[in-house]
Amino acid sequence: MKYILILTAFLLMVLTGCGSKSKQDSITFSPDTIIAETSPSLDTATALPDEEPAPPVVKKNIDSLATATEALEFMMNSDDWEKYKEGIIPSVLEQNVDYGRRLINNRFEHFIIVDKQSMHVILYDKYGREVKSYLMACSRRYGTKHQRRDNRTPEGFFTAGSTYDSTDWLYTDDDGKTSPAKGQFGPRFIRVKNPVSSQIGIHGTAARYSPGRRASHGCIRLLNEHILDLVEYVHAGMPIIVNPSDRDQQVNREEGYDDIVQLKIGKPIHVTAREEEKKDSTASTKADSAAVNTDISNDTVLTADEPADKPSPSQPEEPETTEDSEE
Repeated sequence: MKYILILTAFLLMVLTGCGSKSKQDSITFSPDTIIAETSPSLDTATALPDEEPAPPVVKKNIDSLATATEALEFMMNSDDWEKYKEGIIPSVLEQNVDYGRRLINNRFEHFIIVDKQSMHVILYDKYGREVKSYLMACSRRYGTKHQRRDNRTPEGFFTAGSTYDSTDWLYTDDDGKTSPAKGQFGPRFIRVKNPVSSQIGIHGTAARYSPGRRASHGCIRLLNEHILDLVEYVHAGMPIIVNPSDRDQQVNREEGYDDIVQLKIGKPIHVTAREEEKKDSTASTKADSAAVNTDISNDTVLTADEPADKPSPSQPEEPETTEDSEE
């Protein structure tokens, strides 16, 4: 019995000692000690509740969108919609899907509309917001260009070609006569690449009074200070739209060209252009068309305000520059 009591007392002492450790017996960790944690496998772990994930974004090709509504929805879902809605591209899409898609795909920072209705060359940023506008002169004859020497400015969706220093270019008329006076193309010439003629461009002029009038053989004239400003924004390949006026479009329809696009861009008709259209509308369109090559000499007098877009031999040339010019 004595031994049983002693064994019991010993067991009580052992159990009491395990439940209370002294300060000296506490475990400490050095800063270098790594404590491993045990985590449940991700295969069996339960995730916290979350909202239904959004479906993956499928980027559509803008060229595959057949209607204005589809193209507009595509643009509205883009990150740049706030910029696009401030410009004219949504309106262009509604009027002509092809033009609108091509402007959305424009990889350049700007594009140009040569507007025959308002007689302005308008510079837009890539989102269709107007940046600058310049009063211009274009062809004296109405309707789009069909052939060389028809004294018309081509209408449609084109691109910019090379830009040239045209300071020393000389004016050569349709009969091959060259004027010795320099500066008739102004300081710069921007080629407008189109399917009819390589002779068409946007350039300066020695005739400061001509912008605002239908005065050229086909080119687009700006004041010299304006062409110098415009070329700072232009790069080869940049879109250039030449937009017909109401009178141009009327002539196009009368001649059977119903596929020429006319955009309404919110610009009023220029006062001088309106007066010239009234005068032109009194003449017979058919007789006017028949006179293209028979009365050409009346339009090609060697004067400083009637330059043609033929470069001097010292300037870089593109195909057809050795032929009679189109300005």
